[in-house]
Amino acid sequence: MQTEVHAFLSESLFEATDDRLWQQAVTSASYDGVRGVYLMPDTHLGYGIPVGGVVVTDETIIQSGSGYDISCGVIYMRTPLSAADVADPQLRQRWVDEVERRIATGIGNHRPALAPDVRGHDMDEILRYGAKALGVSADLCERQYIPVPDEVDLESIPKARCKCTAQLGSVGGGNHFIEMQVDVADASVWVMVHCGSRGYGWQTANHFFHAGAELRGLAKKARERAHLYADEPLGRRYWAHHNSAANYAIANRHTIVRGVQEALREVFTTEGEVYYEISHNLVQEETLVLPDGSTTRGFVHRKGATRAFPAGHPDLAGTRWAGSGHPCLIPGSMLSGAAILFPLAGAYRSGCSVNHGSGRVLGRGQAKRELAARHDEIDEEMRSVTRTFGADAEGRGGVTITGVIGNTARTPLDECGHVYKDLDEVLAVLETEGIARVAHRLYPVANIKGTD
Repeated sequence: MQTEVHAFLSESLFEATDDRLWQQAVTSASYDGVRGVYLMPDTHLGYGIPVGGVVVTDETIIQSGSGYDISCGVIYMRTPLSAADVADPQLRQRWVDEVERRIATGIGNHRPALAPDVRGHDMDEILRYGAKALGVSADLCERQYIPVPDEVDLESIPKARCKCTAQLGSVGGGNHFIEMQVDVADASVWVMVHCGSRGYGWQTANHFFHAGAELRGLAKKARERAHLYADEPLGRRYWAHHNSAANYAIANRHTIVRGVQEALREVFTTEGEVYYEISHNLVQEETLVLPDGSTTRGFVHRKGATRAFPAGHPDLAGTRWAGSGHPCLIPGSMLSGAAILFPLAGAYRSGCSVNHGSGRVLGRGQAKRELAARHDEIDEEMRSVTRTFGADAEGRGGVTITGVIGNTARTPLDECGHVYKDLDEVLAVLETEGIARVAHRLYPVANIKGTD
């Protein structure tokens, strides 16, 4: 090990870990040039680097620090609606249907009839300039874009490039989703979109995993342990293509917003506004603030972890968020909801990072096997879950909403609430450690899954 591993866990979260996770933590701390490793409270076994793992390096780029879904992340929209406006399940079902008429979900290149028209977009501009190519303000993004050198040929991986136009503005499969949520405290209505770089990012990552393994002399089946150096030719190529995938993911999320806006207008005669957009699967070159207050530059790998710059961080200078720290957008589960956090000074002890969700306790295959006998019970749980939003401190008043409306005939067992840790326990660790505060606790009332 080149450095210590700092894990932020409650006693029960620690007891739920196993030796395989800690072996991955040792591996993460043993790469050349590693100067810090941090495990977030949602951490669990991944590949190469644990999910919920943060690795800080000098000039080493660890490809599993982004993984296959480069720049998977979240965008939040805040609407002028309140809980009372969305209490009617028929209205929520209409909204789900209207979103599905505009936004493709699941694997493949399908585009719904009313999908946002992307034919006029210059894909080279998207890959190089992300949200800036769409005219989105920098204050609404973790990063508008990550620079890609002009001389880099972004058509050199045909299997990746051919996915760009077909999949821009689509959610994909797995754990990706679009969700209407309500703030439990003030009853405000939000929309969260969770997705990544789609086939472009996957094919990019896969190409460089194989190339990196060959360069480092690793077997193909061990390719996810590959690492590169920023100053070697393959490292420079990977960094440029990785950044183009991040830019694509950013633009993808902002393109999806256009379809969500149309659905809001159609059903609720209103629009939302983008609150913030952030990634949680990304390698970024950042200013590192050292314990003595001095700064340096380094690569921060967040594999299933979210950047968390507190107020006064040098990289926030001149932005809207310089005085407060930027928002951290945390999806939880389709049953137990999500949160918006703001970093505190303690975030410097966690690599300026927080969790990216609540963390899995069951793998996908395991969930389908072990929960199959409870499928009816889980479906009923989603239909009948009842919460009150906007009640006063004594629990009086507020609006009660029953059920989470979905776009699937049955609740996906590999994404139901039972496959995830308790989000509130995960968030409590951050608050206890002074890493972040919970500004909004939100619960789903409608969910559109990217089923496979």
